[in-house]
Amino acid sequence: MLADLLGDSVIEGILDTLGRAIRCVVGYIYLNLRCLNSQRVRLILAKQYGNKYSVAGSAVLTWLVQGLVVLLLLALWIGVPLLAWIHR
Repeated sequence: MLADLLGDSVIEGILDTLGRAIRCVVGYIYLNLRCLNSQRVRLILAKQYGNKYSVAGSAVLTWLVQGLVVLLLLALWIGVPLLAWIHR
C-alpha cells in the first residue's frame, strides 16, 4: 500500500518536472527567437512573465493549442457541409 502511494508520488513528481522542463525549453526558444537581443529577452521575461521561462512557455503552448482548436473547428464547420454537398 505504501509502495503504491510512494510510487504514484514519484511518478507525479517526475511528470511534473518533465512538463515544467518542456515549458521552460519552449519559453526559452520562443523568447530568444522573438528578441534576438539577450538584454531585451531579460527585460520581457521580467516584465511579462515574472522571470520564469516556464510561464512564457505555458503562454506559448496555450496560444498554440487554442489556435489548433480554432482551426479544427473551422475545418469541421466548413468541411462537413462541403462533404455533404459533394456526396449528394
